[in-house]
Amino acid sequence: MTVADVVRAVEGPIANVQSQPPEAIEYRGRRRALLQEVWIAVRAALRSVLEEVTLADLASGNMPSVVGDYIAEPDSWAAR
Repeated sequence: MTVADVVRAVEGPIANVQSQPPEAIEYRGRRRALLQEVWIAVRAALRSVLEEVTLADLASGNMPSVVGDYIAEPDSWAAR
């Protein structure tokens, strides 16, 4: 079981926007498609981590390389 499975069971879909999946939101204006693409990319980035980390990984303390890749970046640790 992955962390994504747990998040979905407790909270529902990962990275909804305005309580809807990003592909279902309709934006107005010239750049509407671009904003939708940004939210879809955000969801994909979250999935790239949450779907790789299992409960066994958490219990053992051995994280998949995708986690190490992100936390190795100093900017990942900056609060904004």
